[in-house]
Amino acid sequence: MGEGFRRREQSQRGEGAALKDEILRTAARMLMESGREGDLSLRAVAREVGISAPSIYLHFKNRAELVATLTQRAYRRLAVELRSARDAAAEKEPHPALRAMARHYCCYALDNPRVYHLMFGIERIEVPRDEADPSPMREVLQVWLDAVSPLRRGQGAPGDEQLAVLLWASLHGIVSMAVALPFPTDRRSVLSRVDDLLGLLPDAA
Repeated sequence: MGEGFRRREQSQRGEGAALKDEILRTAARMLMESGREGDLSLRAVAREVGISAPSIYLHFKNRAELVATLTQRAYRRLAVELRSARDAAAEKEPHPALRAMARHYCCYALDNPRVYHLMFGIERIEVPRDEADPSPMREVLQVWLDAVSPLRRGQGAPGDEQLAVLLWASLHGIVSMAVALPFPTDRRSVLSRVDDLLGLLPDAA
């Protein structure tokens, strides 16, 4: 990390939001460098930002809250981008709109590998399910659910969520396999596999 403590200039009134953003950016960089949530500490983040350790506790009560905020932001950004891709689709029918979303998802993962790793690849500290914060993945899953429901008459049947989960998992698998290969990723091949996958889905009824 940094060489020793570098004190940041004291924030002026109304600059708390900017400091919080700086803390989050620094924590994201540190977390992506280490790859393990357990290696992150609030004191280390404060030292990198250039503030005293007690100051960071004014924004985050503990590491879990800091990491939860980071992942929530990442998933929320992805959800917004997927909705925008759907709304910008040249054809508004279910299949073309879903195709635009699926292709954008894979391009997002390829264009933002460090953020994508933060969302899916960081080694987490396991906690009991009843103590864990609500997963921000639900917001992205809802976007997929809204997109696949019209393919099944839009009835909101239990099978809609199953289809949304399997579609998302399949796209994640396509991207993960592509970037795991020991040579530059062939984006056209990735998108071709996306099209093949969507070709297996039912036509809208």
